[in-house]
Amino acid sequence: MIEPVPFKYRAFLSYSHRDKAWGKWLHAALEAYRVDKDLVGRDTPAGPVPKTLRPIFRDREDFSAGHSLTEQTIAALEASNFLIVICSPSATQSKYVNEEVRRFKMSARAERVIPVIVSGEPGDPARECFPRALQYKVGADGQITGEREEPIAADARAQGDGKEIAKQKVIAGLLSLGLDEIVRRAERARHRRNRFWAALAGVFLLLAVAASGSAAYAWQQLKTNEAFLNATLKRATEIIDEAVAQAEKYNVPRAATLSLLVKAEGLFDDMAQFGRPTPELRYRKALMLIQFARNYEILGDTDKRFARAKEAYRLLAGLAAEKPDDITYQGDLSTAYTEVGDVLKARGNLSEALQAYRDGFAITDRLVKLDLGNGKWQFNLSISYGRIGDVLVAQGNLTAALQSYRDGLAIIERLAKADPGNATWQRGLAVSYSRFALVHLKRGEVAEASVEFGKGRQIMMRLVVVAPSNSEWRKDLAWIDGQIAALEGRSQEAGRN
Repeated sequence: MIEPVPFKYRAFLSYSHRDKAWGKWLHAALEAYRVDKDLVGRDTPAGPVPKTLRPIFRDREDFSAGHSLTEQTIAALEASNFLIVICSPSATQSKYVNEEVRRFKMSARAERVIPVIVSGEPGDPARECFPRALQYKVGADGQITGEREEPIAADARAQGDGKEIAKQKVIAGLLSLGLDEIVRRAERARHRRNRFWAALAGVFLLLAVAASGSAAYAWQQLKTNEAFLNATLKRATEIIDEAVAQAEKYNVPRAATLSLLVKAEGLFDDMAQFGRPTPELRYRKALMLIQFARNYEILGDTDKRFARAKEAYRLLAGLAAEKPDDITYQGDLSTAYTEVGDVLKARGNLSEALQAYRDGFAITDRLVKLDLGNGKWQFNLSISYGRIGDVLVAQGNLTAALQSYRDGLAIIERLAKADPGNATWQRGLAVSYSRFALVHLKRGEVAEASVEFGKGRQIMMRLVVVAPSNSEWRKDLAWIDGQIAALEGRSQEAGRN
């Protein structure tokens, strides 16, 4: 689901430059936190639970330079859902920290300020840790009043909560959930990680035992039997995909998963060298690269994702040129174009992304015309229309985007009508309606947007009723409900004015 959010940052991290080490620790800990999938989309006072706490804004400028907040800092404050304040005697002496707190509170978001004590003592004149704007209420005019407040803070000091509990308190605040739930989930995650690593160690032990008896035979087969090599690479790729999925499920540190992925790539490359560069082996390597690109996407490594997607495209483009009538090569070349386009779009290279999407679209369009009854290709074509429309929206070309969305909607409506039981096509139809709604919003057409969101909601409600445990569908439904609630709030505000 396309997911624009009201705030660019989940939180703004405010601290004195003397507390830089604390700032780096907390920033890294929060951005690495993994939100459980069953929590995503749950309604809270701060909106639906997000799928990640990223991004957290941490100003890396030298706070001792200049005499006022920069435009970038002010913009980041306004674009942040929460304000985290690292509190210490140094923070009380920092006019920048005090000003950041004052500006944030004057926007009527005082309840979303999360203090974290790292040193000093609240109320001690000599060692006060709370900046003045944190101790007192701030009026709508931005003036600090004389009315005191009692900040409820996480205490990272050894004599307080300690770093781990303080971190969990901050996470609970950012997710608007109870601390007990976060603590229980952290403990369950620790046990799951231990079970995962124990099971993985058992698998490697089993492989080692098996290899001791058959390593020579397997090694010889890999070097001489190309069918065996191709099948082994295919199976090995599937195992790595499953390992990455399980690592995500059990919150294994991403650095460890990345290390596993890099080592697996190296092993696969070594194995691939055994075979001649036949079309079959090049094709298998291209598919492997696409899967590795998708795994690197999950793990947040954009550079490796882009490199693998480009190499997959290069191999598939060569195969498609050699056998232009091979529809398998053509279809997977379209997939490679999409992978490249996705990375380019994520990097903000909209013109190049649009060209990649259009190149992939042209291939899929040809395949559809060759077999008009192939629902899979038609569905892929509707997705291509949507991706092209997304880029056009980002470029500000709303008229062209609407036309692309309409073309895609016509296809997905036919598919969904022909097979009401196909959940993938039904969800695709809901996504199409939501895309229309977002464009209407950008054009100021609130009533039209409300109608389109309503259509998407009806579909997602039906899907959730059928499979209430599907967290992705529940998240989609919660997002649409949030958009509808925002529209209703806007209409009520307009009526009062």
